[in-house]
Amino acid sequence: MTDAPEDLDEKAALHDLLLRVDVPFMSQHLLKVDYSDVKKLIYPAPPYRTFLIDKKNGSPRVIQEPFEEIKELQIKILVFLERNANAPKPCVHGFTKGRSILSNARKHCSPNTRFLLNIDLENFFPSITFYRVRGLFKKAPFSLSYEVATVWAHICTKDGKLPQGAPTSPFIANLICRRLDADLMDVARRHQSTYTRYADDITFSFSVRDASRLPTNICSHDGGVVRLGNELISTIVHHGFNINETKTRISNHLRRLEITGLTINEFPNVKRNFVDKIRGALHAWDRHGYKAAQANWEEHIRAHRTAEFDQKRWHRQRRTPDIPPLANVLFGRLLYLKMVRGAEDTIYSRLADKFNVLYGRDLGVGPVLPVKKIVRGESDAELATFVVSWTGQYQDEFCGAEGTAFALGAADRLVTCEHVFRVQIEGGGQADFNSEHVQEKELKVHNPLRNTWHTARVVAFDLDRDVALLEITQDVPDIPHFVARDSKTKRNEPGSLIGYPNWHRGKPLNQTPASVSNQYMRGGLRRIEVSELIRQGNSGGPFVDELFRVAGVAQMGATQTQGNNECLEVDELVAWMAAIAPK
Repeated sequence: MTDAPEDLDEKAALHDLLLRVDVPFMSQHLLKVDYSDVKKLIYPAPPYRTFLIDKKNGSPRVIQEPFEEIKELQIKILVFLERNANAPKPCVHGFTKGRSILSNARKHCSPNTRFLLNIDLENFFPSITFYRVRGLFKKAPFSLSYEVATVWAHICTKDGKLPQGAPTSPFIANLICRRLDADLMDVARRHQSTYTRYADDITFSFSVRDASRLPTNICSHDGGVVRLGNELISTIVHHGFNINETKTRISNHLRRLEITGLTINEFPNVKRNFVDKIRGALHAWDRHGYKAAQANWEEHIRAHRTAEFDQKRWHRQRRTPDIPPLANVLFGRLLYLKMVRGAEDTIYSRLADKFNVLYGRDLGVGPVLPVKKIVRGESDAELATFVVSWTGQYQDEFCGAEGTAFALGAADRLVTCEHVFRVQIEGGGQADFNSEHVQEKELKVHNPLRNTWHTARVVAFDLDRDVALLEITQDVPDIPHFVARDSKTKRNEPGSLIGYPNWHRGKPLNQTPASVSNQYMRGGLRRIEVSELIRQGNSGGPFVDELFRVAGVAQMGATQTQGNNECLEVDELVAWMAAIAPK
């Protein structure tokens, strides 16, 4: 005979209650250890190993790592906390699933962001005491009894403080900060600013145009001196934390806006010298071989170790003074670059591809960085750009059209102009556009470089944007694809206009240097004017920047008396493609 559902619910509720109020029951059923053994581990003090790593400024950071027996108990407690805790507040990005330094930076990355205030909480983990942890466990949503909360607090703290190095510490710290986060979000809301926190790093961003308009309750900035407002200071102190004044700084959009190591002036990005160091190391490896590059790397670190300011900087995250292999360092830095800039970023793709080639050449089988097949240069552009043409009968008249299409985001997904498929009657006339006629028609797209033909069909189009999306339905080519630029173009910025104007057999792809002449709105959509003539047949081709990222779609040519050499800005294309994507 089985228990009724209501009986099972009552048993589950009783089991959960006993876990929260009865120490021996909790120990046996949640920690899976007899309480007598738990007492031996946590009294008089739980066992930890302590070591130091260097911060960026050279000062030591104390790391306290629990022994394996304590760590196993902490992990079981962490699972319970995660299952029962309230959802994290939207301002919290450190040690939170699905969030990172990148999501933290994106919250402040806006054309309206003009000032950025960064604050560091002093001695963040040690500021959270045994008593605060026990009080947290006693309150909802955990609602542990005094006795169970006391045992858990002993398991999760060392010497009466939250240790930096225990698996439970980051999650508990975020829970302790919930009221602080709520109050600082309220401060930010009342003063038209944005607030986020990544562990002990607090950031406010402001859209005011002048430093004199910064909300003085949060901060003021005059002559290079940053003064924090009384409301901000009192709120932080009220919640049991102190501000590290040496790490308080404010920056404006005229210089570098930086948050948790990323710049956000245009989009979340690494610093330029971070990429330069990777590129330089790969160049040395390629030119001189791995052994010579590794020797030079070790010599460089040893030289820096003698400098007072930069002592031990290169191995600050390692427990031993051993110099890490150059290949391992580059592998980690490239993964970090991928996380920040994305797998389809051309800079990451080029560097990762070079790393994979060099590793295979000199070190054999090893770690392989994921690299997507994206357009990174002129030869790739030739593979990813097509001639699209069609002919047929429309109302007893011969008709046809021709233009350029390019692979965007995938090898089988082509973008071109909608007007390429408008019915052109022989002799120069134009019939009414018949969307059903075009969408039902089987098309052919041609890649002149490979001399291949592929069957395609129009899957969507937009008359206002003058864009159409094609899908290659047979013989999908194994080619790279273009990626869209993720930042705005600037006037006079150089690039290339790519396409097949007035194409005929044997004629290669045109890749014409051009620059951004102007930017404007027309028909409620953002447009780019380029410095070179957009000729017949170039319609639908990409205008790319120097990294071959798509900045616009060529659409309209100019004459001396009318029109502009106009491209639709890629943001408008990307937004449309996202809107029509299947849910």
